[in-house]
Amino acid sequence: MKFIHTADLHLDSPFLGLKNNVLPDELWERVHQSTFDSFEKIIDAAIEQKVDFVLLVGDLFDREERSVAADAFLTDQLQRLDNNGIEAFVSFGNHDYSTSSPDSFGYPDNTMVFGNQVETKKYTLSNGEVVAVSGFSFDKQWITQPMIQNYPQAVSDATWNIGMLHGSLSTLNAPEANYAPFTLTELEDKGYDYWALGHIHKRQALNDQGTINYSGNTQGRHINESGEKGYILVQSDGHQLKSEFKPTAPIIWDRVPISLADLASDQLAESILETIADLHYAKLHFIRVQLTSDSSIDSDVLAAINNGSLLDDLQQINADKWQQLNCWITSIEAPKTSNLVYSSIDQKYFNQAKAETLTDDVFDQIVKGFNKQPAFIKDEVSTDESKHAIFDQAGQILRENVVNPDDVEDDSK
Repeated sequence: MKFIHTADLHLDSPFLGLKNNVLPDELWERVHQSTFDSFEKIIDAAIEQKVDFVLLVGDLFDREERSVAADAFLTDQLQRLDNNGIEAFVSFGNHDYSTSSPDSFGYPDNTMVFGNQVETKKYTLSNGEVVAVSGFSFDKQWITQPMIQNYPQAVSDATWNIGMLHGSLSTLNAPEANYAPFTLTELEDKGYDYWALGHIHKRQALNDQGTINYSGNTQGRHINESGEKGYILVQSDGHQLKSEFKPTAPIIWDRVPISLADLASDQLAESILETIADLHYAKLHFIRVQLTSDSSIDSDVLAAINNGSLLDDLQQINADKWQQLNCWITSIEAPKTSNLVYSSIDQKYFNQAKAETLTDDVFDQIVKGFNKQPAFIKDEVSTDESKHAIFDQAGQILRENVVNPDDVEDDSK
């Protein structure tokens, strides 16, 4: 038996925040097309590998109101599988939830769509082995109840028992844990041969055997989804299953640390791009430049980072050289140094004030401000990595604006 496990395609993702008047049109088209291109490569691989079936575990679309183009594209790719005798199992997640009848989507005959209640679908392979696949589709954005309790135990009249579940570990201390939560013990107790998980965009195995996996999303959409993205190929070896990650994403998001000490201060933007050119990217990269420093930073440099002028300069040059560099710089991160507060200000008290100001309660208030925004925006802002990035930036701005008493004029004189 051989199959592909993939999830979180987010077809037609809007890639919020990337489009601006500097980003070249050709590059933007490649960005917008990237979720489609990655999935098409997955279907190419399914056909080339002659897999028995493909599991699509939720969030195939970026939002409930899927575009006509995205819907047609998915149907075309499922048809390609059907033309090659490959079955497809589909469930919808919190982004593309649906209450429609599985028969109403107009997918080809090879496609089995799970309804809103947990159900088991059986499929007989060409060698006579029987596969029992259990799963469900979200009927609303938020499903906080543990749907894992509705999954049946592994059945003895199937050669292979597989679970598809779009959700998250209940032990996560994050908003992601509000989606069909489960525990690792609950998954293992079902006795399934493989769990195909979706929702968490970071690829990871939850057990040592590599049979309980998040495949991650198929195309990173921002810096917090960095690294290679793709699918998991699963193959049987006797009655054991072995899983292997296969990359398909046309764009890689990454962080690039660069020391300020290695740059020409009078030509900062040009020096940064020269450093990046030495990386010789073979695949298109979208990067965040992480500037580092072992000493205090020139106030003009810090201001240029925080007010966006350095990024503007970089992107103006990058717009003409992105094909040559095979990369686009999306953001700059200021150095994290501990000695940026003026010497007349006690560093201890500055750190204490920062800790008392930038709290989890403050972050919760920030997140609440996104309640009226689409769910996928709030999801991304709510992550721990986003919180750290926001607090780091706030700390840098606080340092920049600390007033040195020696520089303040005394009006009483």
